This record gives sequence, structure tokens and C-alpha cells, in this order.
Amino acid sequence: MEDVKLPATRPQSTLFVSRLSDISQKSPERVSTGSSFKQLIFLEGLPVEAVASRLLCLNIRNPERLHIAAERDETSIAELIYRLVRGMVQLDGAPPIVDAWIEDGRLVLLSPSFIRFGVPLEKLARLIGTDQAKVGSFEIDEDGRYLHWPDADLHLGWAQFRQLVDPAAALVDVRKTKKFNQRYGAAIRSLREELGLKQADIHGVTERQLRRVEHGEQAATKATLEALAKAHAQSLEEYLSVLAGRVAKRDGSGCHPS
Repeated sequence: MEDVKLPATRPQSTLFVSRLSDISQKSPERVSTGSSFKQLIFLEGLPVEAVASRLLCLNIRNPERLHIAAERDETSIAELIYRLVRGMVQLDGAPPIVDAWIEDGRLVLLSPSFIRFGVPLEKLARLIGTDQAKVGSFEIDEDGRYLHWPDADLHLGWAQFRQLVDPAAALVDVRKTKKFNQRYGAAIRSLREELGLKQADIHGVTERQLRRVEHGEQAATKATLEALAKAHAQSLEEYLSVLAGRVAKRDGSGCHPS
């Protein structure tokens, strides 16, 4: 798998994506001088017993630079990488949920910065119950906005999980998310207007949906961003990069969508 260069809103950020079988003693050592990096590894092609020797080759000692994902199909791999890259260019607000799993009586959420946030399962018991099979049968939204439990018809995002564990911290997350959505929406609107596009010109998104995104009333989904990128004759990665730079430029300027 190839390295993914992230937009320059943060200094020289690089995401290395590998299969466990790609890593050997010949793998380049990740040197952090003057740059920051994340290493995402998928357990494919080799048993878990092979992990230790290959991880030693990478010389990574900081858990916030490494995530090892369980085996999954190509679609799930692409979705995880998308959530991670999008989250790494997001400047503030509640982070998307990049990955999630059950560990030691907790539901563990992974942020784009590889911070692990543990939610004790007893906090979820009144919402989902205590059946371990049902608790573990969640799905991750393609944008990482929430986890979904189909059996319980339950959707919980990062802010809701924070609310369960630490209500005071959750309030801070909500305020940050609103501010981020306003800046992000303003950037989307300014780029569209600079190209002379009307809201009705963005095929695949209703005018009402786009208006709500541009006014910061809701977050832009992957489908919305893909439609915008296509309308701007850019790839999704290119469009996200331009947006990230525009949001960074607006940060602290006091500009908000009217």
C-alpha cells in the first residue's frame, strides 16, 4: 500500500498504510525529525503471531503513531483510510470515529490522531443491554459521525460517548463542532461562489441540504463532499485539501457564513 501525503495545514504530516506482510527488516525506519507520521497496519496475509517481529522493524514506541486494524475486506479498508485522512485534515470540532472495538470491558474509539477513548460497557448497558454479541454488533458510519447498533436502532457519535463518560467535556465538544461546521461551511460556500456555481448546480445534493451545510447547521457528509468535488472538477482528495487550506486561512478571522 502507498504512503498518503496529507494537506499542508499541519507540518509535513504523512500517513503510512501497510499490510503486516509488507513489513520486514528491510522496511524503512520511520524517522520523525521535522515531520509527523501515523502508521496504519492491516493484519492481512500473516497470523497475529507475526506481529511482534515486524513491529520491531518499524521502531515505533509511541502508540499515538500506530494503529493495527483487524483483517477486513477492501471496501472496509478504503472506508477506514477515508475516515482517517478526512479526520487528519479537520482542524477542530469533535473528531470522526476512525475505528472501534471491544476491549477489557470497554468500547474503545479511535480518533484520527490515534487517541483511544474508552467507554465502559456498563455506561452503554441501559441503551444496548448486556448481551455481548449485540453490544459488539455495531457499524461505523462511512464518515465516522457515529456508531450504529441496528438491533437497538441506536446511533451514537463522539459527543454522545463523551456525554456518557464526562458530561462537562461533552459540552465543550458540542461548542467546538458548531464553530467548525460554520467555518467549514463558509469555505465550501466561498469556493462554490468563486467558481460561479449555484447551489442548484451541485448534482447529487439538494439545495436545502447544501444550504444547511454552508450555514454550519449540519456537517458535510462524504456523499456531499464527493458531489462538490465533482462539480469543482477535482478529486475528493484535492477538494478536501483546498477546503482545509481555506478553513485554516479563515481560522481566527471571525468570518462566518451569512
